[in-house]
Amino acid sequence: MLPKPMASDDILDMACRLGTALVLGGVLGLERERKNRPAGFRTMILISLGSAGYMIAAQEIIRMSVPALTPATSAAELSRVLQGLIGGVGFLGAGAVLQSKKTVRGLTTAAAVWVTACVGAAAGFGLYQLAILVSTLTLFTLVVLGWFEDKYFPEPTGDNATKRTNGAAPTSGVEDQE
Repeated sequence: MLPKPMASDDILDMACRLGTALVLGGVLGLERERKNRPAGFRTMILISLGSAGYMIAAQEIIRMSVPALTPATSAAELSRVLQGLIGGVGFLGAGAVLQSKKTVRGLTTAAAVWVTACVGAAAGFGLYQLAILVSTLTLFTLVVLGWFEDKYFPEPTGDNATKRTNGAAPTSGVEDQE
C-alpha cells in the first residue's frame, strides 16, 4: 500500500518546522563559532535540522500507518525516536570533548550539541515555543553566564593555569571550561 501524498499544508508545516530548527540551531552555532569552538555554525545547524528531520519522519511514518497503530503505540514509537536521538547526539558530543594530561576541554560544546538536538527535536515536533525557549535559555547560559564566569571566575594563571578551581581547592584534573 502506497502512502497518501502529502497535502501542501503538510509541506508548509514541515518547512516551518525545519526552518525553525535551521534558524535556532544557527543562532546557537553562531555563539559557538564566535568562540572558535569545534562544533560551530554549520555543525549546530545540521544537528538541529537532523533532529527535526527525524522527528518529522517518525510522525509521518506513524501518520501513514494510523489504522494499524493505537495512540499508545504511536507515542511509544515517537519515544523510541527521541531515545535514539539522545544517545546518538550524546555520542557526537563526546567527540567534542578533548582530554590531555591534566585537563578536559569541550564539555560546554558537547552540552551545546546535546541541547541543540533538543531544539531541533522540539521544532521537528512542532513545539515552536519550546524550541525558542530552550534556544533563548541556552544563549543566556552560553553568553551571559559565560561573561559572568569570565568576570568573576577568571582563568587561573601561572602554575595553576591548567586547573580551574572556581575558588575551591583542586580535587580533580577536570577543567570546567568550554
